Amino acid sequence: MTRDMSERKKYELQLMEAREKAEAASRTKSRFLANMSHELRTPLNAIIGFSDMLKLEMFGTLGNPRYVEYAHLINQSGGLLLDLISDILDMSKIEAGKYDLHPEVVDVEELVGQAVKLVSGRADAGGLTLAAEIAPAVANQRLFADMRALTQILLNLLSNAVKFTPTGGRVDVKVSVTGNNIRFMVSDTGRGIPKEFLPRLTHAFEQVTNDAELSKQGTGLGLALVRSLAELHGGTILIESEIDQGTQVMVDIPLQRQAVQAAQ
Repeated sequence: MTRDMSERKKYELQLMEAREKAEAASRTKSRFLANMSHELRTPLNAIIGFSDMLKLEMFGTLGNPRYVEYAHLINQSGGLLLDLISDILDMSKIEAGKYDLHPEVVDVEELVGQAVKLVSGRADAGGLTLAAEIAPAVANQRLFADMRALTQILLNLLSNAVKFTPTGGRVDVKVSVTGNNIRFMVSDTGRGIPKEFLPRLTHAFEQVTNDAELSKQGTGLGLALVRSLAELHGGTILIESEIDQGTQVMVDIPLQRQAVQAAQ
């Protein structure tokens, strides 16, 4: 019995070639993003640093008050661009499986306090009330996780809440123990999100707002990074929202050290 395998072998060779091309493209993308990040961060740090000095008028007055305003805008724009570059690079590392966690015992009160402090300026400028509450039971637990990753999770959640909450609203961060997890919940009294859009929110570059001005302020990477960083810890994210009733985002991080090691 004989069988012509030519077409099958040709198909297998095509699949191998396509896979090799895809892997080469992925490696090229990773190298490009790493190089781009370094090349852009260096001049951006200079722009942010010197514009901050101008804004504060460290070496004397600038003369026209508009110069101070322009220096502030340059500083703000540079900061937004630096955050964007960092988010893109982190997402690229996660996709490539090269984002390394560095677990340590986390002081939850310190973690939350730092995140709230970093966002408080924007909350005050927007006329918002920003509050934090940590359940007493949390103090008796030992959370072993990556401090930098958890800080980024909280900052992304708080920044989103502040951005989408109108003046006079409220943003709360609450930490509690739920089963074998520490739950970080950020809630706001903002405009809310239609239920049909909720499953898309944790996908990269997804935005559901119809407000053109708000859309300009982000790329849709925030919640995608939150989900990816939580999953690296073996955790989960849950989003609940209703139109004109605000939004709640809950991130559960396992308490067990084994969960962190398995995720790596």
